[in-house]
Amino acid sequence: MRRLHRPGLYGLALAAVMAAAGLAWRDCLLLACSGALAYRLFLLWMDRGAPWPPLTAALNALTGGALAGAAGLALITGIGTAGLGWWHPQAPHGAAAMLLPALAAGWCCTARDSPAGAMHELRVWLWVLGGALLAVQAYGRGLAIAPCLFALAVGVVLLWAGWGLARYTTSALLHSSREMP
Repeated sequence: MRRLHRPGLYGLALAAVMAAAGLAWRDCLLLACSGALAYRLFLLWMDRGAPWPPLTAALNALTGGALAGAAGLALITGIGTAGLGWWHPQAPHGAAAMLLPALAAGWCCTARDSPAGAMHELRVWLWVLGGALLAVQAYGRGLAIAPCLFALAVGVVLLWAGWGLARYTTSALLHSSREMP
């Protein structure tokens, strides 16, 4: 596959646009998808820089895990504040909620170095897009909380992935640095 020149920079711009639109429109789906995109971009950045020196890789994994966990916690807290009535999410913008994550999926898939990496990325994004589509459909059928449930699920996944990255991956990388000659 052809390598993109600076996939992280353009991807971060897309994540920022998604997050800004999500905040401006108070759209849970866009906020959740922007967090997922930021996490996937971090993983892409880590893969592209490989092989990293073990200590650098461990610090990157710790930082990425902490940021992913913070993003997940922010989504969960935001949904909690909506449940308490302190924040009032609006109806999802169906077209934007499907178009921007689809662009993110396409971006992440084309930024991968190999067809196998692109297929793995596609599988991840199909789950995200399927969940978002399901939330939009459920909202249209009268389940007003569906977009927030989707954002809550993404928040939990980000929190779990961040914990795993910070706790287990960092530890494994630090242990591997001791085993090197």
